[in-house]
Amino acid sequence: MNKLKRGLPNFITSLGLVCGCISIVITTTQGDLNLAGYFIMAAAVFDFFDGMVARIFKVISEFGKQLDSLADVISFGVAPAMIMYRLVLLSYVGSSPESDFDVIHPPAGISVILYSSFLIAVFSALRLAKFNTDTEQVKVFKGLATPANALLITALGFISESSRAFPLEGIIFNRYFLLGMTIISCALLVSNIRMFSFKFSSFGFRENSVRYVFLIFAVALLLAYGLPGFAPVIILYILLSLCNNWFIRMV
Repeated sequence: MNKLKRGLPNFITSLGLVCGCISIVITTTQGDLNLAGYFIMAAAVFDFFDGMVARIFKVISEFGKQLDSLADVISFGVAPAMIMYRLVLLSYVGSSPESDFDVIHPPAGISVILYSSFLIAVFSALRLAKFNTDTEQVKVFKGLATPANALLITALGFISESSRAFPLEGIIFNRYFLLGMTIISCALLVSNIRMFSFKFSSFGFRENSVRYVFLIFAVALLLAYGLPGFAPVIILYILLSLCNNWFIRMV
């Protein structure tokens, strides 16, 4: 039983890693950004529960921490980078997700903007290395966590294939907008901006006001826009973190 308890969090982490790999395969071979995004979301769910299970069973280990980070590089670094790569490529060859082209061997002469998409994977790895060596990131994060950044990029994929009206749909296939999003996300990953976590020490409103406000508006945005709503949800999270740093100072 003890071996089962020790191995369960790592098993859940591994499931998240598999989801990230499947997302990459779907993006590169099928170009279905909705389905690829679903697997990144599944990886985020597994990423949440592996830590929770480890805390419940009191089996937190350095091995589990390192495995979690290695899995995150794939699921929340490489997988969203491939979604961005696909979106930028579509900006060159056509704005339809069903455009007929080989995503593995793109047309010759494509701008360096296309390959800048992989900076998301690089900066995600840098962010995870920074997190693993910073003992202060317990109740708060420094910089945008990789799962949150992955959901932001994934939301762009959802927007590109959504039939629902959304404010960004007019520029989602603009390569300069996508380059800007890549640069911003990379900067947020390695920034020192304090971002509040969802580790509740109690459930009182006063000490968790920012968390509750975020959750209420996040649900409202997702109900209004569906999965593309993850884009404004993550933006809201960043803005509320800044407000918390400047005015509220909730831990």
